[in-house]
Amino acid sequence: MLDPLSGKQLSEYDLRLLRVFKAVVEHGGFAAAEHSLGITRSTISVHMSSLESRMNIKLCVRGRSGFALTERGQTVYQACLQLFSSIQEFASLVDNLGKPLTGELVILYSDLLDHKSIANIGKAVASIKQQAPKLCISLNMESVANIESALINNQAHVGFYPAYRNIDGLVSEVVFSESIYLCAGKSSPLYDIDEQLMDTDLLAKHAAVHPGIELNPKGRSQLQQLNFGAKGYQFDSRIALILSGAYIGYLPISEAKPYIEQRLVRLLKPEQYSYPFELSLVHKINPNEKQKVLLAMEALQAEFCTH
Repeated sequence: MLDPLSGKQLSEYDLRLLRVFKAVVEHGGFAAAEHSLGITRSTISVHMSSLESRMNIKLCVRGRSGFALTERGQTVYQACLQLFSSIQEFASLVDNLGKPLTGELVILYSDLLDHKSIANIGKAVASIKQQAPKLCISLNMESVANIESALINNQAHVGFYPAYRNIDGLVSEVVFSESIYLCAGKSSPLYDIDEQLMDTDLLAKHAAVHPGIELNPKGRSQLQQLNFGAKGYQFDSRIALILSGAYIGYLPISEAKPYIEQRLVRLLKPEQYSYPFELSLVHKINPNEKQKVLLAMEALQAEFCTH
């Protein structure tokens, strides 16, 4: 029996009956499904009756007005679509397990990556190439919005960008975190001011650099206190603007450190004016080429999550 309360598994015979049912629905009746199924109308009728009996459900009605599904029949048909889609997906996956991956593997990253992160990506690419030598790896820099769009539309397999929100259809994992601090260049009027004198009002009097991207809630809260007069999406651009002395702005400690050591940049009240920068590894929940995504994810996670 196919009665869900029975707890029994679907048999091959059950699947055969469901295939007949699916064909009948999609052709709009018994007669129209004859050619597609390669069996007579009377045999189709027997199969349909058997399916209804095994499920204890009335699936369809036939009469002068034609063929029509019952409400439960419509529910069963939708379940059939999911069932046979899953079977096809499983068959395709198993069929491809023994075949080498070919074609293109697209990895996109925003330019908000430090040198260590880029090195980790390089190591992951080496691992991917070793496991799938026939893959053509496409590694490109894009804006966060373009990466999200490419992942959703199956134009990319994996993306790296700063964590700032969750998007339906995408799954993300934070693989790197670093503190971002408010900085001033040596020629800025704020460079020599005592920290005790620094407050929100004082900082708001000085033009600041906006990072040009969406940030996490704490980052947004920090930025709302500043008076923006410039925009710098790339770290190099932001550093140049800060070094000019005309602007203050936020930098990750890894980027600011060399300039701090040379006394060209200072942190402005770091215990108060800082927020975490988190880098996410992102992919589509149900991508078209799952094997490529899994391969890339495993290689990238191995590098980022262990360093």
